[in-house]
Amino acid sequence: MFISIDSSITSVVIAGAGGFSLEIFDYLLSAGVTVDGFIDDAPGISAPKNTNARFIGSIYDFFPKDYQAVIVAIGSPKEREIVLSSLWEKGCQIPAFIAPGAIVSQVASIERGVIICPLSIVNRNTKLSDGALVNVHCSIGHGAGVGKFSVLSPYVVLNGDSSVGDSCFLGTRSTIFPKVRLGNKCIVDSHSYAKASVGDGKIITNRGNYIVLNNRLG
Repeated sequence: MFISIDSSITSVVIAGAGGFSLEIFDYLLSAGVTVDGFIDDAPGISAPKNTNARFIGSIYDFFPKDYQAVIVAIGSPKEREIVLSSLWEKGCQIPAFIAPGAIVSQVASIERGVIICPLSIVNRNTKLSDGALVNVHCSIGHGAGVGKFSVLSPYVVLNGDSSVGDSCFLGTRSTIFPKVRLGNKCIVDSHSYAKASVGDGKIITNRGNYIVLNNRLG
């Protein structure tokens, strides 16, 4: 299901031709969406195998037809921001996409460019900001928030009234405790939990002990 899309749109172009694009390709097909092809700026890239879809060209050179929307199948917060911002500047329609099998409250706020993958649950009064990505089997509790371009890996849990800022990356099976708030450009390590709020640019990991480090990648 697409949110906030012009009625004239009849097909989609996928931005990104890496592994995650294969998953998005299948989710779109399951939703009955026509995929025109893939765009990517990586040198020597081509359309993923076994998709029967063509490689259109680079993201930089792409300008959509009147009937085309774009879905950005990129799993890096930084790259999502770069690509989405570039495409928006060109006037591309990049609607939110809720894959079949996801459960999303009717009163959740889902902004443009958001992707919600199958078997994830987005509860009441949540807010997913521009370009956020929710991978499979995630649970976003009531009143929780996900900032712009942030990426939730599979099986991430945001408990009630928690939030993560812009451009955060949450590893597989990471958990944010209720009412805990993370700043911008934070990373939560796989299988780790955040039990206290932190500011911008932090890495949280539970490798034997609960540790909060400065995120030097921000």
